[in-house]
Amino acid sequence: MKRITFVLILLHQLVFGQSKEISLQDCYDKMLENYPLVNDITIYNQASELRIKNLNAEWLPKSELKAQATYQSEAFALDIDLPIVVDLPEGSRDQYKATIDVNQMIYDWGRIKNSKNLEQCNLKINQQNNQVELNKMKEQINKFYYTILILQKNEELLSLMLSDIEQKQEVIESGVKNGVLLSSDLYALQAEKLKLEQSINQITNQRLSAIQVLSEITGMDLDSGIKLILNDYTLNGSNDLNRPEHLLFNYQNEQIDASAKTLSKQNMPLVFAFGQLGYGKPGLNMLNDEFDSFYYVGVGLSWKFWDWKQNQRQREIMYLNKNLIESKRESFNKQLTIALDNEIANIENYQTALNSDIEIIKLREEITKSAFSKLENGVITSTQYITELSAETQAKINYETHKIQLIQSKTNYLYIIGEI
Repeated sequence: MKRITFVLILLHQLVFGQSKEISLQDCYDKMLENYPLVNDITIYNQASELRIKNLNAEWLPKSELKAQATYQSEAFALDIDLPIVVDLPEGSRDQYKATIDVNQMIYDWGRIKNSKNLEQCNLKINQQNNQVELNKMKEQINKFYYTILILQKNEELLSLMLSDIEQKQEVIESGVKNGVLLSSDLYALQAEKLKLEQSINQITNQRLSAIQVLSEITGMDLDSGIKLILNDYTLNGSNDLNRPEHLLFNYQNEQIDASAKTLSKQNMPLVFAFGQLGYGKPGLNMLNDEFDSFYYVGVGLSWKFWDWKQNQRQREIMYLNKNLIESKRESFNKQLTIALDNEIANIENYQTALNSDIEIIKLREEITKSAFSKLENGVITSTQYITELSAETQAKINYETHKIQLIQSKTNYLYIIGEI
């Protein structure tokens, strides 16, 4: 049993004494490099570039090949009474035509330009949505990062308690041999050692599980010996909110303005040039019953000047959506304010608890020393001594936990306002 305990302590010292150190910022940086969502930014950019190219292509000539063959019940004919007999020409009932139609935009009143501006707004929203989702992963990193730190401290302190009991066991064994102490005192220590080994094993498994989750989120290859740096933060008292969500709200408003401007251009006139080159029977001369080539060119205007105010109502709907966005912004800020108030209360509570923890540890150390002296003299049982030693260890665990939780609350505070 002594050998097993020694091996556990030695392994613990090797794990936490010779391990790679990483900081919370390292975890953030690696997550932003390796998390699958990062690849979406490239996809958004590529898709936007293709849509912009399609919009630019609106200025290029549009060509269309058409062909048809028809038969009609009547054909063009001149039904005129003349004083003499004249063989008047008559059109064919079977007609054939193949044409190439070309249209070229000349002026669109800014439709394409505004459509490209709208596409840029859509791209910024997609990119910012991606940043919002990535930023949310920092909250998960914070949770598991500080959980690992707390579990590491628990493991360290329980291992020290195990080592202390191991040392005290030798004294108790000597007392039992000399008849000063009862065998039950030795059994109580041995039972406590087994309980401690179980607790250390459970905490180790929990720590390894948390490390595995942190490894998945960050994309780093973290082993059981990883050492996390506990950096403290200084709060400057600022409550100014600067979250990625706020920039997203701004971009959404810009998108609505761009959409409304684009929509306002939909009913403006379009000026275009057109032309047709064809070959058929008949050509442009309906009385010519032979296959012939033909062409024509011209300039046209298309203007949807009345739509029963559909366009106007659509723009009004868009501006109503801006009110919804502002409502979401206010609701989001309210949630952040509540979260900030909660973290401020936590910070004050942990700071107060730490001051008390220091005093409690000093008193508990004195009580434990006195209890061991009484145990050596047979005044109290080893069970009573273990109770006092456990209370001292728990006081130290509380102190280390509160210290980490204080920094975690500061980190959460900075995350909420968008400083990290």
